Amino acid sequence: MATNSVEDRLSSEISSATDQHESSYFQRKKRRLHADQRARLTYQKILAERKAEKEKRQLEREKRQQVLEEHASIKRRMNKALSKKSRRGQPNLNAQIEVLLVKIEKRMEKS
Repeated sequence: MATNSVEDRLSSEISSATDQHESSYFQRKKRRLHADQRARLTYQKILAERKAEKEKRQLEREKRQQVLEEHASIKRRMNKALSKKSRRGQPNLNAQIEVLLVKIEKRMEKS
């Protein structure tokens, strides 16, 4: 009986050792990629990088466009206020003073 249990233990250890060896062999084999798989992975990585760069450029472009649009609208508003005339064709000084006031307030906010 004692020899039977020792033999069982030895056989189980041997089988587990061979199983571990075989499983580690297959794991290493699975980890190795073929040339076409490596090429496909590198290509997908490059595509992902390009897509990220493209999205980043698009966001920067939209931001820049928004800033330009805001600047243009401010200039239009100021130009319209400065070009106001009275009934007799004289410049409207009240509008010009408003424009100057807005400029001074902006400077005060910045500093």
